[in-house]
Amino acid sequence: MKNIIAILFAAVLFIACQSGEQRPSAKYEEKKATLEEMERDSPLKFLKVNASHRGNLLNQTVVEGEITNKATLVSYKNIQVQISFLDKDNSLIEKQKEILEVVIKPGETTDFKIKTNHVKGANSVTLDLVTATADK
Repeated sequence: MKNIIAILFAAVLFIACQSGEQRPSAKYEEKKATLEEMERDSPLKFLKVNASHRGNLLNQTVVEGEITNKATLVSYKNIQVQISFLDKDNSLIEKQKEILEVVIKPGETTDFKIKTNHVKGANSVTLDLVTATADK
């Protein structure tokens, strides 16, 4: 009798351990695919830029900063930024676009530096993200 109880206990324990294995559910995979699609389709929602500017001795404007990728699944590359030069009244004087040829992985922050000719009358500079491409 003790042997039968021991065998039944071992069988129940074995079945319980087998059912404890968890596999990703179809809903989880579906949500993951949906999140990846959203990150691929809307890169500007997941990229954040922080930058400052200064002049150098060669009469250039140097824009330095960092771009952070807040996405969880998608890397971004070929990030296009727009540099706007403003006068002392914050009126737009000129816009320039530059492409940063870097790959920024999910959760990563990358530094950048752009040198451009100084725009006469520019008192301040702003930087905006324009586009980015999802990396495969």
